[in-house]
Amino acid sequence: MPLDPDDMLRSFEMRVESQTRRALQLSAELEAAEVTVRSAGGELTVSVNSAGGLADLEFHPEADSLSREELAQLVLVTSRRAQAKLADRVGELVSSMYGSDSSTAAFVADAYASRYPAPVDGEEEGR
Repeated sequence: MPLDPDDMLRSFEMRVESQTRRALQLSAELEAAEVTVRSAGGELTVSVNSAGGLADLEFHPEADSLSREELAQLVLVTSRRAQAKLADRVGELVSSMYGSDSSTAAFVADAYASRYPAPVDGEEEGR
């Protein structure tokens, strides 16, 4: 029995509409994503936005004993930790929206994870 072209077209339009809604929802949630991490010694707090860029930086009294070079290194290390946490958060977002076995979720999560990898051993301390 041949398929009705109108039914096929309606079905296609419904799938496109559904995928468009999910893509727009994901885009909005990604845009709103922000991650905040405090350094291991409590010297500073770094926030990164959805693009991994520095959104906020706060120094705490524990930072007073550090040299400028140590503080600069700690800012970089803590920023990298925040970016890696952002990659994890994005992975969770896309998996919850598209399913953990989705190729879309894997593609987006892998893109963030490769751009913002977890810090390597020894980089955690920053000093």
